[in-house]
Amino acid sequence: MAATGLANVKVGDPLILVTGNRFRGDEPVTVSRIGTRYLYVTLHGHERRERFDRKTGVEEGNRGIRARLMTQQQYDDMKQRAALFMELSAAGIDVKDEARPKVTTDQLRALLAVIKPTT
Repeated sequence: MAATGLANVKVGDPLILVTGNRFRGDEPVTVSRIGTRYLYVTLHGHERRERFDRKTGVEEGNRGIRARLMTQQQYDDMKQRAALFMELSAAGIDVKDEARPKVTTDQLRALLAVIKPTT
């Protein structure tokens, strides 16, 4: 997936913190500070210790699965793409992981429309 493009966010903007942690889930956060390279966010009234790359939204310094910041629109697109890939998989078409970033959401919808039986 392409970079999330968070270079234009301002203090007070709402974002979604995507953690990759199945126990914690994704949470709404607010931009609290912006430095030259990093963003800082507030969750439940407290600023989080983590810092996030201002351009990509990826958590800086953590090992393993890093958290990521996304706008609501980017988050909705990510969820929609995941649902489309699941529908394609259920229909018998598996898209390789390395090919997924190259396929646009519109292409996924078109492919699904071709293979889905009309009702």
